[in-house]
This record gives sequence, C-alpha cells and structure tokens, in this order.
Amino acid sequence: MQITQVQLDALKEIGNIGSGHAATALSTLLQRRIDMSVPKVWTVSLDNISSVIDQLDSLQAVVYVKVEGGAPGKAVFFFPIQSAEAVVQALMGTDEGIDILGSELAQSALKEVGNIMVSSFIIALTKLSGIPLQPSVPALAIDMAGAILDAVLLEEGTIDEEILFIDTQLTGIPLIEGKFIFLPNEGTLNKLFGVLGL
Repeated sequence: MQITQVQLDALKEIGNIGSGHAATALSTLLQRRIDMSVPKVWTVSLDNISSVIDQLDSLQAVVYVKVEGGAPGKAVFFFPIQSAEAVVQALMGTDEGIDILGSELAQSALKEVGNIMVSSFIIALTKLSGIPLQPSVPALAIDMAGAILDAVLLEEGTIDEEILFIDTQLTGIPLIEGKFIFLPNEGTLNKLFGVLGL
C-alpha cells in the first residue's frame, strides 16, 4: 500500500501524543524532567527494513512487545548500547559504568523503560482510533541488531508489507536516542487509517 503524507502526519501526531505520555511517566520514574520528541516518522517496505536499522552488526538493547487486540502487530524499541547504559545509570543514580549484559537489575530497568515507551504509543493509538490494543509483557534482548530483527520477523503471524518507524529523542538525560518500530499484522494499517477517516 502507498502511504500518503496525510496518513504519515496522522501517525506522527500519534507518536507525539505517545511521546508526551512517555515523557511524563519517565519523569516520574527518574525524578527529573524528561522531554521526548518525535523528529521523524516514516514507513518502509518489509523488504527494505534492514537498510533502515542503523548498524545491524552493532550491539543494541532491544525491547520487544507483542501487540494484541483489534489492530495487532509487533512493537520493537532499539536502544544503542550507549543509550541503554545511560538510561540505566540515570535510573540507578550512578555515573559508574554498568554491565548491562551481566546485571539482572539493569536489564529489568531497561525493560521497564522500553515498556513505558512502547505502551505510551499503544495507548495513544487506542485513544485516537478507539480500537482496543493490549501490549504483552516486554521481552529484552541484548545482541546484534540484525540478529534480533531476524528473530522478530521469523515469529508467527503475517507482517504487513509496510513497517512504521518512529525516531525518538529524549532530553533530560544525555546521550539518549532510540528507534521505535511497529510491525503491523497484515491489514492493521488499513484498519487504522479507515477508523481515522484516512
């Protein structure tokens, strides 16, 4: 399907609403002011997804949530490893280096932050569309980005031909950036656009 600019603008607005919810929740969690913006939203065909994820051979912390309900899909948040470490340091109130691979506490903290990011988007999508959506319990993987992406794509379910990308930037903690992708099940985007009158 061909995504129009009007449809992309609507998706960006959903991203902005979600980022506002996420910033509020993160500010409470971290006990400091966090702002979050969505500088870019775009779609890419499933065939070209690997060309958009930066540095497929780089180590990243990835939070994965299965989205169930009236417009199902898979939600994945990619943290570059430096951003993941900065998030955990902020949560733990330390400037010392954190061994994310070896620390269950650090991994639990990352899951919580990733869950806030993903759930905020899903809540915004539900509020604007009226379609009930439920996120699963988040899973965390720390591996090469390409390997994680392959594992998500190989999971059961038919993915739509268009993947939604949402860039995110957080201010209030230095060095934090991430990439959020929503892999809609076949027919999900059409349903969402139909409900939104697009």
